[in-house]
Amino acid sequence: MTTPPEKTPLPLSDTVVGKLSDTIRDRLALEPYLVVLSGSEQGKQFKLHSSQHVFGREPAADIMISDPKISRRHGMLSIYRRHIVLEDLNSTNGTYVNGQRVEKHRIQLLDRIRVGDTFLKIDYKRCCEAKSEQALYQAANIDAMTNILNRQAFMLRAQQALSFCKHHNTPLTVMMCDADHFKLTNDNFGHLAGDQVLRDLARILNAKMRQEDLLARYGGEEFIILLRAIPADAAVALAERIRSTVMRHVFRYHTLRIPTTLSIGLCSCRAGSSPSLKALIQAADDALYRAKKNGRNRVEIDIL
Repeated sequence: MTTPPEKTPLPLSDTVVGKLSDTIRDRLALEPYLVVLSGSEQGKQFKLHSSQHVFGREPAADIMISDPKISRRHGMLSIYRRHIVLEDLNSTNGTYVNGQRVEKHRIQLLDRIRVGDTFLKIDYKRCCEAKSEQALYQAANIDAMTNILNRQAFMLRAQQALSFCKHHNTPLTVMMCDADHFKLTNDNFGHLAGDQVLRDLARILNAKMRQEDLLARYGGEEFIILLRAIPADAAVALAERIRSTVMRHVFRYHTLRIPTTLSIGLCSCRAGSSPSLKALIQAADDALYRAKKNGRNRVEIDIL
């Protein structure tokens, strides 16, 4: 009795599944997306609308992924009619597909990509599906009123940033900002006017941030900022610019003019020190308390 020859598995693109995938993709007008499967940005997706997309940690990358173990320009995705090619751009920690380090790889439907501590996949979706999933991501990570990060999302990203700064021996600053006399704003002008002040404050703060910084609504009228790789004197100068900008800004709700100032407490972590994120936030909050106690509309600092 002869033993039947071993069957060699075909590449996915040559199987019925692969061919059906092409047919379905064409019929439903599915479009490619890069989807984040793990880490602080889990669920985030990027539409691959151009022929090439460079991804990495730097703000100038086509796709920015906030993982400190990813290189500034880590890799590139080239989009073709029937397939996508992943290429490593001489990254420090490498690019992996299904556990194997690759320099250049044609992506299949079931492939899992790892860069740094982040897992990714390529998925094909209709626009309405992508919008629905993006709405879920927004709800989990973004504060609905101010359209900046919520507290939970900030804490996840801030922990990664702190680990990066410790590993690379660079300074880090946490800044707490609080609208002065905000209860009086609500009492005198109404809660809708107070909401408008918070939205305006978020826009002012966001305009002062670098792409690699983190800004979130921490709760109520309080905002939190994380500044990576910035010395204490530069952080204080930025805080003073923010305070001054808020003081000069004319806050309005319809015809109402709403006077608003900001108190700021910050804590800078020296290069080489290793406080916890909880300790940094507590020290910044203590500095904020001093700013309030010492007259408001001012900046106070702690250094760990």
